[in-house]
Amino acid sequence: MAASSRAQVLRLYRALLRESQRFSCYGYRTYAIRRIKDAFRENKNITDSEKIEELLNKAKANLQVIQRQVTIGQMYATEKLIIEYPDIQPIKASAPETTLAHLHPTVPPRTETAPRTETAHAHF
Repeated sequence: MAASSRAQVLRLYRALLRESQRFSCYGYRTYAIRRIKDAFRENKNITDSEKIEELLNKAKANLQVIQRQVTIGQMYATEKLIIEYPDIQPIKASAPETTLAHLHPTVPPRTETAPRTETAHAHF
């Protein structure tokens, strides 16, 4: 592969990864990054210049798709998942205060104010 072609491939690879980092949704972000790395790793030994050019054009088209999807995703952003907060430390399971009971109030048992009555449906 020519040096200019190699530089072009690396530039496109970095652009794809950088743009994929902008996905607001954790699932899309990790999927896109994994697919980009896998695709470039899978095609790293290709030496045919026509095939390289074809793959570069496909990657450029995918970069444009990612850019559009990132923009749309930012318009309809959702809350982060718990896995996306780096400062949250796991809690040891042996401590009694580690249960989630203190986070959610207990719901009192259901009490009926009137006894249940049979419905007016005829049973045949």
